[in-house]
Amino acid sequence: MKIAIIGLGLIGGSLARAFSLYTEHTVIGYDINKKSLDLALSEGAISSDAENVPLADIYFLALSPVATLNYVKENIGKMQKGAIVTDVCGVKQMITEKCEKICAENGLKFVGGHPMAGREVSGFENSVADLFKNRSYIITTTPTTDDDAVNTLKELVLKIGISDITVTTPQNHDRMIAFTSQLPHILAGAYMKSPTSREHNGYSAGSYHDVSRVASVDENLWSELFLSNKDYLTAELKCLIGSLCQYLTAVEKNDKDELFRLIKESRLLKEKDRQINGEEKPHKFG
Repeated sequence: MKIAIIGLGLIGGSLARAFSLYTEHTVIGYDINKKSLDLALSEGAISSDAENVPLADIYFLALSPVATLNYVKENIGKMQKGAIVTDVCGVKQMITEKCEKICAENGLKFVGGHPMAGREVSGFENSVADLFKNRSYIITTTPTTDDDAVNTLKELVLKIGISDITVTTPQNHDRMIAFTSQLPHILAGAYMKSPTSREHNGYSAGSYHDVSRVASVDENLWSELFLSNKDYLTAELKCLIGSLCQYLTAVEKNDKDELFRLIKESRLLKEKDRQINGEEKPHKFG
């Protein structure tokens, strides 16, 4: 099988490294950044560089949401008929709705994908073959998604270390990701805006690092992700702000009983979460 990776940043580069290391498939790549492309070649992540639109059996579009849509619109006519097209975007409704239609009209099969893996750094130079080891992968489907294409994608990602695959709808993906990924990134960013954050050295331990870790992200990508999922994200933000206001009111009023209730309620929710889902694995990605 010939695998084409379009976009050799952190995720695309790591996919290229992983497929080259852990499978026998031919991996080709393309990136508009010649430095990334040359580095991928010299380090053996790809077997050859490709034209803007290589011929392949499956295309992994490791681009931002807008760039993914633009690539499909501009290049679909040059892509290999019958091939699978999949993305790695952190939002799915806007991608699936448009890409699935364009691919179907041009004889290709689209399957939405989202590897739940990453780092707080970007670029091919930070990519690693084991980025997906023991991580989960979300595949989004619609009533018209090709089952064989889904199975092919599943088989491929399992070979590079993925330990858990969730198949869901684009809508449910975006609803859940607003809570599990996007909201924590906003929380981390808001947390770092405290003037006190400049003085934390010597006073901080695990709590500070746990909350602030994912503040170090690409503002271009994440502002795009937030706005592409604004309805679900807005709902989660309102919920979080409401909860924070409860704590604020209790502290301002010196209301120990209310603080006790709020803290206990949160602790019990977290304990129930652990019972249902088990102990959490160490995070590489928020």
